[in-house]
Amino acid sequence: MLEVIKSFKGGSLSSTNLMSDDNGRQFVRKSVSIIENREYGFQRWYSQLKKMQRYSVQFPGIFPNVIDFGKNDHVAYFDIEYFPDAINAQEFIMSCTDENKIDIFFEALIKTMQKLHSITIKSNTGAIDLYIHEEIEQRIEDCNKNEVFTNFLKHKKITFNGVKVDSFIHSLDQYKMIFNECYINATETFTHGNITLENILYIPNDGRVILIDPYEENVIDSVLAEYSQLLQSTNSKYEMYNSNDSVIEGSQITLELKDSFGINYLNNKITNRMKKEFSQEENIVIRLFEVSQFIRMLPFKMEVDESKMIFFYGLASYLFDIIKTDYSLMKKASYNE
Repeated sequence: MLEVIKSFKGGSLSSTNLMSDDNGRQFVRKSVSIIENREYGFQRWYSQLKKMQRYSVQFPGIFPNVIDFGKNDHVAYFDIEYFPDAINAQEFIMSCTDENKIDIFFEALIKTMQKLHSITIKSNTGAIDLYIHEEIEQRIEDCNKNEVFTNFLKHKKITFNGVKVDSFIHSLDQYKMIFNECYINATETFTHGNITLENILYIPNDGRVILIDPYEENVIDSVLAEYSQLLQSTNSKYEMYNSNDSVIEGSQITLELKDSFGINYLNNKITNRMKKEFSQEENIVIRLFEVSQFIRMLPFKMEVDESKMIFFYGLASYLFDIIKTDYSLMKKASYNE
């Protein structure tokens, strides 16, 4: 007889629980419906299962081992090993005010990512057109069946936390142009695929990072996309915004957050590393990927909370508005050289 010990925050359409069997052995079970929302529920769950199976062999010690999987009635499940001494990285960083402890975590994370990224895969720049179609245009199209969202897209200008910006859909051509121009390094690699802080476990006593909830459907498996997902947590504060409710009035979106020392400090660490490791164009690409992370999640949010769908669309619009300015400054500087 299995017993549920604790429920964790799962995916948008799945549940994650700490379980115990008759022998007192504990494991984590992730479950999903095999009937409802198959495209954004079961298919994503299934891709995580297969990716963890492969990666536990390719990169031992980085991902939890898969213990079992199957189905009960209309619910599919997989069981993975449980790490009792681990803390979620989002919780760790949010509560940490010790720079040295954050430095140690960051170095452990970078070393873990480097193991994944050690193998390069030849790709091509034309892949960005497919990425934009599938992860931007198709995601927005999927959400057009929601009348509230469709009506919001009619606003050419929106106000995000007091800042008036172009609505993303009305700047899409410019987004494509900048992406195509700056996406020069088409090298791909093995990636986690959704390496936000909430998908990272950390064992402070061992200085060990464990990655959970990998994501397969990325179109482009790029180191640059991986960094964009870290920025999703630290620069764009995804988890912080996602745990709060916004106010949406007409074309105005408001959700003010309290500052977090840990999140801001880690964000500076990440952005400083980006500046050292990547070119100006690659840094722009990372931020364009960051924008895309909030667009590609919209159908998931539509199924559970349409106000969050509109909020994260607004955040994407705000982020791209900043990129447009920085891109113009970069081009101007290159012309003056």
